[in-house]
Amino acid sequence: MESIKSKSYLAIILIVLILSSCTKREDKMKIIAYGTPEFEEFVKKAPINLEKAWDLQLKYYEENGEKIIGSPLFFIINDKYIFTPYYNPKIPEVKLSGVSIDSQTGEATYVNMKDKLKPKSQFGWRKTKE
Repeated sequence: MESIKSKSYLAIILIVLILSSCTKREDKMKIIAYGTPEFEEFVKKAPINLEKAWDLQLKYYEENGEKIIGSPLFFIINDKYIFTPYYNPKIPEVKLSGVSIDSQTGEATYVNMKDKLKPKSQFGWRKTKE
């Protein structure tokens, strides 16, 4: 009986040690929402400003045969402007897919993430007509 008790305690201790040694996966995405002070601060310091990023987005769509007049910007993720046409105002949520413009280099790529976030602004940022 003693042997069974000591084995049970040992098993419990091992389980606790194993569970406590598991590290929590950290979210590696740094997300900055439009309409926040962090957004304004980031834009001031970024080598590629919002106007230039907007133009690079349009150029990307044009070069890829898309007839989109531009998508709003709701988030900056990992120093990239994410212009996404996937916004559902009824929920409201934004699917993080669309044209990504690197704020450091201006490189344009298309990202297709399944993640969705709730924006702070219902309209996001768009370049206004001059």
